[in-house]
Amino acid sequence: MATSTFDRELELTNLESVIKLLTLEPAKEPLSKHPYTDEDRKRGEELLLCCLAHSKR
Repeated sequence: MATSTFDRELELTNLESVIKLLTLEPAKEPLSKHPYTDEDRKRGEELLLCCLAHSKR
């Protein structure tokens, strides 16, 4: 299903919002060094291998 969410224009009408946006500093540290657990990684690898096995047929 197609969406036009990303085709919308960004319009800032408040001057304070524009200044705030232009003066943002990048984050000093990432939000999380490990966004997923080792169990999540193992499950993902198993799913990937399963998908690859099905695609070889």
